[in-house]
Amino acid sequence: MTGPGTNGPGPGRGGCGGDVCGGDGSVGAIVLTGGRASRLGGIDKGSVAVAGRPMVEAVLGAARAVAGPVRTVGPGGDTREDPPFSGPVAGIAAGLRTLPESVDLVVVVACDLPDLDAATLRDLLDALRPHPASHRPGAALAVDAAGRDQYLLAAWDRRALTSRVTALERSGGVGGRAVRALYDGEDVVRVPVGSAARDVDTWADVAGRGPIGLPHVGAVLRSALTPSPADGRPPLAAVGGVLTSALIAVDPMPREPVSAMDGYALAGRGPWRLTGTSRRAGDDSPASLVPGSAAPIATGALAPAGCDRVLRHELVTVTRAAAGPDVVTASPDAAGVNDLRPVGEDWPVGHQLAAAGTVLDAALASAALSAGVTEIPVRGPIRASLITTGDEVLPAEAPSPLPPGRIRDTVGPVLGAVLTRAGFGSVGPPGHCPDTADAVGALLKDGPGDVLVLVGATGGGVADLLRPALARAGARVVLDGVRVRPGGSQLVAVLADGRVLLGLPGNPLAAVSAAATTGRALVDALTGRQRTPTVAHLNGLDDLAAPGRTRILPARPDGAGGWTITPRLRTAHLADLAGAPVLALVPDTAPADGAVDEPVELIEWI
Repeated sequence: MTGPGTNGPGPGRGGCGGDVCGGDGSVGAIVLTGGRASRLGGIDKGSVAVAGRPMVEAVLGAARAVAGPVRTVGPGGDTREDPPFSGPVAGIAAGLRTLPESVDLVVVVACDLPDLDAATLRDLLDALRPHPASHRPGAALAVDAAGRDQYLLAAWDRRALTSRVTALERSGGVGGRAVRALYDGEDVVRVPVGSAARDVDTWADVAGRGPIGLPHVGAVLRSALTPSPADGRPPLAAVGGVLTSALIAVDPMPREPVSAMDGYALAGRGPWRLTGTSRRAGDDSPASLVPGSAAPIATGALAPAGCDRVLRHELVTVTRAAAGPDVVTASPDAAGVNDLRPVGEDWPVGHQLAAAGTVLDAALASAALSAGVTEIPVRGPIRASLITTGDEVLPAEAPSPLPPGRIRDTVGPVLGAVLTRAGFGSVGPPGHCPDTADAVGALLKDGPGDVLVLVGATGGGVADLLRPALARAGARVVLDGVRVRPGGSQLVAVLADGRVLLGLPGNPLAAVSAAATTGRALVDALTGRQRTPTVAHLNGLDDLAAPGRTRILPARPDGAGGWTITPRLRTAHLADLAGAPVLALVPDTAPADGAVDEPVELIEWI
């Protein structure tokens, strides 16, 4: 079931809109697309790509191959349950009402079965067809590879399904009913269908199964990767790490009442007799004032006992008395001014200085010291080693003329800064790996760092040896391609020793794009870092969108508070990034006519 949204698969996105799409006209299909997908963050579940294809497209393709009328039930579909999000039984009831009378058998299927094929649906239908209509089982129910009944993958006799829905409507309604209630007391034949019944309920179910959408990369990595261990360190030694818990003040700030300015400590109403001893910062000797008295005080000095006000020098006048102490008088501008800082003025004990997931920068570490914090649990910073591949690649400083067919390494020396901007704590100078199976295997076994960043060898070409090497090394691939341009050929895997490999495309612009986006998401997943995206409204997105994939395009300030986007890129070099401090993530679909443009995320890549 998908999450809420308005992009459901209606007639223009795969539904049949009342017409026969193909298959047997006596067979109808109900495709459910309208749940909340809470374990996927409430997104449009059917739009999630598995093996590079949105799940709902796979399901609709199988349904159209065996059925005449195909009805989608959910947001944007042919119909939907009433009330919305009232459950699959209500959705089945709504879809059933839209099928023509000529339909004798009904396929019922959820949209989250990316491995579903027409042969599986035919097996379910064939389990009903040999029986005479008067003695036919009510339903053929799919059984998955683990032997579990899959209630949203079935073929029904139309009369039996109508009877069961009617009975539930009469006994309390169909809203909120568990779908298994349809099958209670029904004559059901069970059909083993194996992996075709494997559904997708979590991001872990998506991991490693082909290209996914760029907006989903972070969720897939968080579900598939184990965060780095937390480590308690002194504040200054923890800079660059990510808080594993909220940073809480141990001490108030300030800890004692102190002066915020050089001036005079005052007690009671003025004028004040200047009788007190001068107070300097760091002086903790006992001191007190009686009402009507004053004492000179320095910035940061402890206020003497009895002091209820401090005024800076420029707000007072000191008059020498003919006899006795000098007199301090407040100027008219001093009305309402008090330069005395009370205990806890900035924060009290127990105040949250920062939430879990915040990067501990130098300023926050300093604040932690001010708050009396002596140890901070953090994850990271993440260390990365950077390795380029390709026998055609020579060092960046290789002299001219280059041998035929050879190129300089024009991206390796740049990627360290890109990865640092993405959040990696340290990136070593780029190394190089020859294009041999043994060299790649040795690199996977012994490469340094928490994350091994490999440039090239991700495209599956004749010289790309990475995937076979990962299989031999017992690595687990968690991300295999992203639906993005440039940079779609990228890979994330967990190596046998727990290190993570980030495979970037060898093309320079694609490598930078993938490092800035997936590299950033990888740091988030390993550290628990929480970020607030930078977004902006851009004009002309309808001319920039690429159906089915996000585009990553350089953006430059236009001098009027907006951004100028470079619409076309040459990816073999980085010339098109010159002067462009950010990358714009242009979504795969343009806003509908009359719709308000959604803000586009901007990423500082360097």
